[in-house]
Amino acid sequence: MASTVENPKKTRWLYLVLGVVLLLFLGLIYAWSVFRAPLQKEFGWTDSQASLTFSISMMMFCIGGVVSGIFTAKKGPRFTMIFCALFIALGFLGASRIQGLVGIYLTYGVLCGFGVGLGYNAIVSTVVKWFPDKQGLISGITLMGFGFGGMILGTVGASMITSLGWRVTFMIFALVFCIMMLLGAFILRAATPEFLRSFAGGSSSVKASVEEINAQQMVRRPNFWLYFIWAIVLSAAGLAVINDSTPLAQSVLQSDLTRAAAVAGIVSIFNGIGRVIFGGVFDKAGYRITMLAVSVFYILSAVVLTLALKSGSSVLLFVGFILIGLSYGGVTPTNSAYTAYFFGRENYSLNFSITNLNLIVASYLGPLCGGGNYFRTFIFIGVFAVIGIVITSLIREKKSS
Repeated sequence: MASTVENPKKTRWLYLVLGVVLLLFLGLIYAWSVFRAPLQKEFGWTDSQASLTFSISMMMFCIGGVVSGIFTAKKGPRFTMIFCALFIALGFLGASRIQGLVGIYLTYGVLCGFGVGLGYNAIVSTVVKWFPDKQGLISGITLMGFGFGGMILGTVGASMITSLGWRVTFMIFALVFCIMMLLGAFILRAATPEFLRSFAGGSSSVKASVEEINAQQMVRRPNFWLYFIWAIVLSAAGLAVINDSTPLAQSVLQSDLTRAAAVAGIVSIFNGIGRVIFGGVFDKAGYRITMLAVSVFYILSAVVLTLALKSGSSVLLFVGFILIGLSYGGVTPTNSAYTAYFFGRENYSLNFSITNLNLIVASYLGPLCGGGNYFRTFIFIGVFAVIGIVITSLIREKKSS
């Protein structure tokens, strides 16, 4: 019996590394601003028309997550990730041949967004279950890859677009992403019941959940809806900047696409770092301190970005991008850890995907608060942060009777 338990306790770290790498690739969904500029230039789309692609992809990402939660719970991560590879490959390949708005909405928006959602939920829910003793921290580390993906692959994508064109770039991504997701599908494994039982009551570092409930019960809890609204407004605050980060950097720095994309990548870097930091804070200090800290960071980011835009200061722009990255990075591991803590681990895969549906609303609300008027965007960020503070004060931890 010892070998059954001890060996997985070592190999789970390999699954963590694999999860980070796979999510790094899937994080390319956040780099839409890199593709947006050359596509707008070629087709003459307006900012609102182009921004809708990102909103569609985020909506399909959430829907894909719910489907993934059902499939992964019933058939395991391999089944889900094979379909993830298929949808992403078809999406990028189709995007390479588009001739107009409808084409990019259906390919990058619908197919790629849905495929990323399938993979995201399967990877996160599978890896996090291997670490019941480090729920917040591992959520943050795993999701760090997703945050870094926008920066690393966004910068690579911008360089490839400059030298090869956006159509060839999409074709290359179709092949590479398909191969990576299929490799992940055949390596990643779900935690065994024997392994999970080895932690039951055996470690003081494993915090007991407030209750173990299914999705139907979860959506009847006030604490779910309070958190859901908190996640909507604070996700929207981050997405309002992420969606326009490259154009914003170009506006302040008066630079070309490649340099602007690299600077905008600061948001992705600190998005990833913020996930680890706030995931660890959740483990140590709990949900209330974590949620309040995220809100305060958003207020600071709104102030600094406003000053950067007024002064044209590259230093203030960098600091503002760091703060907005940390702020948005704090939301995603909190989604994961809050769901596990308040509603349990037995139905975590589906419950987590439902919590992530907040991004459907946030992905429309965020760009709507932007639209090229950056000062208005920063005002909305500050307002959303204050709303977040109020909501956090209303959440009450109460054991079910």
